[in-house]
Amino acid sequence: MLGRSSVLDRDGIGRTAIINAINSLGISGADVCIHSSVRSFAMPLKYGLKGIADAFLERHCTIMVPTFSDMYEAKPVEDLMPEHNGAGDYSYFMNKSYSVNVFTPQSKEITVEEMGSFAKYVLDCEGSVRGNNALNSFTALGPNARRLVGGQTNKDVYAPLKQLYDDDGYVLLMGVGLESATIIHYAEQLAGRTPFIRWAYDNELKTVPVSAGGCSEGFRHFEDILDIYADKVTVGNSRWKCFKARQIVDVCSRAVKNMPHITHCDDKNCERCNDALLGGPVLSEDFWTKWV
Repeated sequence: MLGRSSVLDRDGIGRTAIINAINSLGISGADVCIHSSVRSFAMPLKYGLKGIADAFLERHCTIMVPTFSDMYEAKPVEDLMPEHNGAGDYSYFMNKSYSVNVFTPQSKEITVEEMGSFAKYVLDCEGSVRGNNALNSFTALGPNARRLVGGQTNKDVYAPLKQLYDDDGYVLLMGVGLESATIIHYAEQLAGRTPFIRWAYDNELKTVPVSAGGCSEGFRHFEDILDIYADKVTVGNSRWKCFKARQIVDVCSRAVKNMPHITHCDDKNCERCNDALLGGPVLSEDFWTKWV
């Protein structure tokens, strides 16, 4: 669809600009998963990150953000090292240094350099609700927050995205590309791929499996087939693309089934991409029953 520009406040990007963008995209009152780059605005934010969040909440949206947290990763153990797990011979993970950190949904740490400052802001907000996946959690804020992320577990990493799909919600790329759209990993799962297994500590400092995503650099290859479904608006210098969750999942899952290599990044030796093409980790039927 044609792009549209929002009106800027006189002294920077403030309430009017953000609300105009929300209204223009037609997402008022909806559940919205936001992937963002605050730097993309390249203009002052009149009310800072709070101004962005408040604008969505004022328009009765529930916002959800990825709050992934690498610092909770643990060293793998033999029972949790399946074939085709995007980990090669596991030497990287076996030789890596780890800190002993235990995740809970009340934890406030995230990998800020990858998730961005807006995701961290939402996580720190009073009333935010964080999902219960130690490495790839989502956090939501607003009236439907608990419904959106409450079903997430170490096993069911994409439960929040399934709920977004079921709620007829939206995915908003706020100055970032499709490689940030985690929902395409959910589309891969629906196409028959198993999420990769990584590791974290439970409350007794026992290593447990955690479902997690793979490489997403190849997701830019969906640009041509998804662009017709995108509503677009520009706020400052930040280019926003908004998709209905149902459309992006349905289109991408069909594409993965028909053109499996579409998800592969430009590195032909990428272990995660190569193992994703093989369907992901090979797990026994009772794999998860030992841990949940």
